Amino acid sequence: MLDKEVRAARLKAMLTQIAPGKTIESVSRPGREGGLESIEPTTPADTGLEKLKQGRTNELTEAEMFGLEAIVMPENRPVVFVRGESYDNCPDPWGDLNGAEAKARISGLFPSIGRIEVPNLPQFPYAGTGFVVGKGLLMTNRHVAKLFSMGLGTRIVYHAGDSAVDFKRQVDTPDADRSAYITVRGVEMVHPYWDMALLNVDELPGHKMLTLSVALPEDLVGRNIVALGYPAKDWRNDIALQDKIFDSQYNVKRLQPGTLRARAKIASFENVVNAITHDASTLGGNSGSAIVDVENGKILALHFAGEYLKANYAVPMYELARDPRVASKLNFEGVLSPTNDWEPAWQRAEGTEAPPADVKPPAPVIPQAHLQSPPAAGHTATWTIPIQVSITIGAPFEAQKSVAPIVPSSAVEGEEAVVVDQDYSTRPGYDPDFLDGITVPLPAITKAMQMDTAQVQPDDRKHDDPFELAYYHYSVYMNTKRRTAWFSAANVDGDNRPNIGKRAGDRWYRDTRIQKSEQLGQEAFESGIDRGHLTRREDTAWGQDVDSATAANNDTFHFTNCSLQASPFNRGKDRWQGLEQYLLEKHAKKDKRRMTVITGPLFGAKDPVYQNDKMDYSVRCPLQFWKVCVLIREDGTPSATAFILGQDDIKDLPGFEEAFDVGATQIKIEDLEKQTGLSFGELKDHDHFARGGAPGSLELPTAAEGITQTVKAIRDGSDIVI
Repeated sequence: MLDKEVRAARLKAMLTQIAPGKTIESVSRPGREGGLESIEPTTPADTGLEKLKQGRTNELTEAEMFGLEAIVMPENRPVVFVRGESYDNCPDPWGDLNGAEAKARISGLFPSIGRIEVPNLPQFPYAGTGFVVGKGLLMTNRHVAKLFSMGLGTRIVYHAGDSAVDFKRQVDTPDADRSAYITVRGVEMVHPYWDMALLNVDELPGHKMLTLSVALPEDLVGRNIVALGYPAKDWRNDIALQDKIFDSQYNVKRLQPGTLRARAKIASFENVVNAITHDASTLGGNSGSAIVDVENGKILALHFAGEYLKANYAVPMYELARDPRVASKLNFEGVLSPTNDWEPAWQRAEGTEAPPADVKPPAPVIPQAHLQSPPAAGHTATWTIPIQVSITIGAPFEAQKSVAPIVPSSAVEGEEAVVVDQDYSTRPGYDPDFLDGITVPLPAITKAMQMDTAQVQPDDRKHDDPFELAYYHYSVYMNTKRRTAWFSAANVDGDNRPNIGKRAGDRWYRDTRIQKSEQLGQEAFESGIDRGHLTRREDTAWGQDVDSATAANNDTFHFTNCSLQASPFNRGKDRWQGLEQYLLEKHAKKDKRRMTVITGPLFGAKDPVYQNDKMDYSVRCPLQFWKVCVLIREDGTPSATAFILGQDDIKDLPGFEEAFDVGATQIKIEDLEKQTGLSFGELKDHDHFARGGAPGSLELPTAAEGITQTVKAIRDGSDIVI
C-alpha cells in the first residue's frame, strides 16, 4: 500500500496527464447529474482538487483521495459493458467511440476475444484473457499459461483439460450459452523474454484472426486505445471504489478506453523489458487483454501488468513482429527486419531439457488478483489508477533506490582491501573539460540505444544526464540487454598520483542507482571468467592526497565497470597498460600529462552466449574491446586515436605467426563509430591516423555487411600514429 504522500503525488500526476491543458489547473470540476452544480453541496472531489491546485497535498483526506480517483476513473477512464455484437455508449470525453463507424470497427473484434478458463482449478473464476492471432492460435500472457503448463520456449508440458476458452462470457449472455468452451489442446510457445504465450486451440469458425500492428511504439504515443478483456474483482483493495467503476459486475467482457503512453521499463520474470504503457482502467482479469488502436482496429499490444497510480504495461506487437520465431506464426499486418535481441533467452530456453510428457505440472502459482490473503514473497500485486491489479509470477520489481546485495565475505579473498561508499552524492563523474583547449563530451548514443540504457533517478543524476552513472574521475552508460557498459569514460592524470600502496584483494559492488537485473553480479564470474575492468583502476587512482586517490581507485570496483573476460585475456594487462603509459609518457604535454580515455566492448550479434550454474539469466560475452585516447600533444594541439583489442583480429592480419600476441590494432574513429553506433563528436577532426593512414595499415572488412575499416597492428609504441 502506498503511503499518503506518494499516493497523492501520483494522483496529481495522473490528473495532470489526462487534463485538457496537461496542468493540474486545467482539471475540470467533477460533473453533476442533472446540471445542478450551483445548488449541490461541495464534494470531497471539489475540495481535494482545490488542495492539489494549491500544492496542499499533505492535507488531503481519504475521502478527498477517493473523490479525486473518481475523477480519473468513472469520469475520464470509464469502463463499459460489451453486449452481444456491440457495446454500451461511452461517456465524455470518449463520445467518438459511440459513432456507428467506430462501433462497427471495434465490435468486429469481440468474437475473437475470450476468457481463459481453468476448469480444474475451482478456486479461480478464470485465468485471464486471450485473443485469436493465428490459425488455431490464441495469445495470452506467459504468467497465465504458467497456471496450466511448465517450460519455456517451445519445450512445454501441458496437462490436457486444465484450460479452455469461453468467447461468450458477457453481461447479457444467457446462462445456457456460458459453457460453450473451446478446448485448449496445448501450449505452442511460452516466450522466454516477453510476458506472452501462444495456446493451441480447436478450429475456430466465426472467430477471425485479429490483425497485429507493426507500427513503431514511439510513433503511437498519445493514440487513443481500448483494452478488451475480462476485469476480475480484487478483494484486497477498496471494494466501494471498484464497485463504483465496474457497476459491481465482474468477470465479463468489457471495453476500457484510454491513451497509449511512452515506453517504460519494468521487471518481468527474470528480465527487465521496455514495455509500452497505457492508462485504461483495468483489473487483474485483464491479463492477456488486447490493446486496440481505436483509429484502425489493429492490435497494438498485449496487456500484462501495472503499477498503482502510475501506468499499465503491455507487450508491443512491434517487438513480437521482430522475433523470427514468432512472426511467421501470427497475423501481422506486415514484415519487419528480424532481430536477435532475445536470442540469448531463446537459446537458454531451448537448451533446457523438457520434463517427461507424463509429468503433471506443479501446483500453479495463484495470480494475485484472485488471492484472498496477502501474496507470498517473491510475487507482485499492484493496483493501478486507472485501476489495475497486475499478476507477476517470478522476481518482483526492484525499486531503483533499493540496496543491492554485495559480494558475501566468503566469495572473495581479502575483500576488506576495497571499500566503496555507496552514497553516490559526492561523485563528480567524468569531466569533459579535463584537457586544455578541447571539450570532450561523453559519447552520444542513438535513440534506439537509449531504449536499452539504464536510467538514473533524478535525485542521483549528475549534469541532468539521465543515463550517466558518475563515479570518481569516470562515468558509465549501461547497456541493460548485455548487462555491460556501452562505454566507460575516464580522466587520467599521469602526474598527480600519491602512493596508495598495494591492495590485498578485491571486492566488487553492484551500483544501487540502477536495477540489479541491469548489471552483472558475482554469480557471473566463474570457471575462468574474470571481472575485467573497463576503466582501469590505475587510470583513476589519482588525487590531491592518498585518501582521495584510494577512493577513486576503489570506485572502479563496480560491476558496472567490468566485463566478462577470459582470464588470459584480462590478465595480459600490459596490452592496454603499455599502450596508455606510452601515450602519457611520450606524447602527452609534459606540464600536465593528462589524457581522456574512453573504453567499451565491441558488441557483436554473434558474441557467444554465456551462463553458468549460479546464474538465473544468460548474457552474450563480447569478444573485442575498443579504446579511444585523447591528449594534448607537445605542440599544444589535441590528438585523438582509437584502438581495438581482441584475438579475432589475428586471423585478419597477414604475416603474423599464429602465436604472435597482437597488443592492439589502431583504427579510425570514424570506423569505430560505424561499428559501435556511438558518436564521438569532433574527435574525428583530431584523428591524425585517419588523415593519411600510415605505412602498414590495411583495409579490412568488418562483421557489419558492406563496412570496411582501416587498421594497423601495434607491435610497439612506434607503430602508433599520434
